[in-house]
Amino acid sequence: MIEFALTRPRTVDEALEVLAELGPRARVLAGGTDLLIYLRNGQGVEMVDTVVDITGLAELKEVRAEAGELALGALVTHAELTRNPQVPPLLARAAGHVGSPQIRNRGTVGGNVANAAVCADTVAPLVALDARVVLQSRDGQRIMPLDEFITGPNRTQLEPGELLTEIRFAPPAAQVGWGFARLARREALAIARMNVAALCAADAAGVLTDVRIAPGSVLPAPARVTEAEQILLGKQPEPAQVKAAGRAVAEKMVAVSGRRWSTDYKEPVICALVERALNDALGVEWK
Repeated sequence: MIEFALTRPRTVDEALEVLAELGPRARVLAGGTDLLIYLRNGQGVEMVDTVVDITGLAELKEVRAEAGELALGALVTHAELTRNPQVPPLLARAAGHVGSPQIRNRGTVGGNVANAAVCADTVAPLVALDARVVLQSRDGQRIMPLDEFITGPNRTQLEPGELLTEIRFAPPAAQVGWGFARLARREALAIARMNVAALCAADAAGVLTDVRIAPGSVLPAPARVTEAEQILLGKQPEPAQVKAAGRAVAEKMVAVSGRRWSTDYKEPVICALVERALNDALGVEWK
């Protein structure tokens, strides 16, 4: 493990002052489920000489509703996401797949997003929810869509001196259907090979008025696949359209990432996961 100094700010403002002074020499400790491993292995932390422990900042542990949005403090744990009644069931379901109970009790939603792992189970649902991240620094605040914040595997637009303090989104209405499907080596304690989050809303005639499909571990950076969404939008869904949406996601994967040794395996799997997530969101079970 590399040697580092540890500082524990008592407020967000104090944390921002420390981060502004240290710049790229600092790393933020939230849950520590990834950072502590990086520090132990010396992985990507060569410039780091100070760890800023924000685990005591109670103001970042809140889940609150305001102005039609739900605001998740960066230190809200995955365990809290699974049990807080304000959290949409799509996100709660995904959070329940993260690691083990111990990891869910320590790991945070802000850390999961800031780490920007392509396999992060909470990121795809947050993208489907059109979530935005709040980034604060000593000089002010900026807000951006989550799918713009993450630019690639383990890469974000977080600048030295900034702290991700909050994630915001408009919670879907109760009648909006949702689905989350994932594939891993086993049910628990396994990183997702691929996952898909879906949201579907329909009018009284059953015509889809909103469709959101966000895959994980499929594209270099998280994004909704609008080509797949357009296949269903404005229509009464049928099995052939759901299958076509799955194929559209697979085609997007190949177009963006290219054809690799794993593509022949991943194409049918992502098609099946999209179908499963959409069928759950639509409340149907087609044979």
